[in-house]
Amino acid sequence: MPFVDISLARGKSPDYLRAVSTAVHDALVAELNMKPDDNFQLIHQYDEGEMVFDRAFRGGPRSDDWLVIRITDGLDRGKRAKRRFYETVVRLLQDDAGVRPEDVFVMMSLSGPEDFSFGGGVIATDVGAAEALEAAGKHPDARTAYSTAELTYALTALFQRGEIDPIRPMLRDDLVLRLPTSLGYGGEFIGIEPFEKLFSGTPGGDKVWESFAIRLDQVIEADGHLVVQLTDTAVPKSTGTPIVIHNLWLFEVSGGRITSAQLYADTAATGRPAS
Repeated sequence: MPFVDISLARGKSPDYLRAVSTAVHDALVAELNMKPDDNFQLIHQYDEGEMVFDRAFRGGPRSDDWLVIRITDGLDRGKRAKRRFYETVVRLLQDDAGVRPEDVFVMMSLSGPEDFSFGGGVIATDVGAAEALEAAGKHPDARTAYSTAELTYALTALFQRGEIDPIRPMLRDDLVLRLPTSLGYGGEFIGIEPFEKLFSGTPGGDKVWESFAIRLDQVIEADGHLVVQLTDTAVPKSTGTPIVIHNLWLFEVSGGRITSAQLYADTAATGRPAS
């Protein structure tokens, strides 16, 4: 998602501003493969004396119509694409808005997807992963591997919102699920079905807990693994007293799929009341 800031001298007509905006956007779509509806710009207008520039340094001669285009991008498009973009944006600005090529100053900077939030407090990596998974869902047999961002998004959806559909296609058929034997429902299980059963409701079922609330603390990306840290607040049937449990899930990833899931649980906490 390139984000565009355009700075220019105050006093231009609405038609001029619209032409400049459109030219920049069209160049991004043509040369940097930006989606046509991915259009976010801020146009800044400055009074006389508020734009300071040399008329001839590495270009020019620059006039009072000098304008600056600053683009913050989430992807590195490469030198060749940037060269084409510079050439195209200058041409379109001249053709559509009458801007002299000598007056066009462009700066591009890179910020990773994690540096963006499009709204709602949602990190952009989750948005991108959700879009990719939605597209993959239309062709379920086309994907055999998933990116770390997609896996992280699916685990977040699982533990934060109880959504199992995003992670289901990411599980290997021979997935190994390991739960502490000190739990009444612990042991080692093979296949996707035990995993789905565990996460389809309250872990261990209503016979074990009166209530069980999960808070996702963080998902940590490690070499070949994803670590999920949780703080659970629960009420065991056996005591009726609220407790706080700090759990850790270790997911092993191979070939872009989850091969094992192991729970490290503070099972001793079942005997301690919440503070």
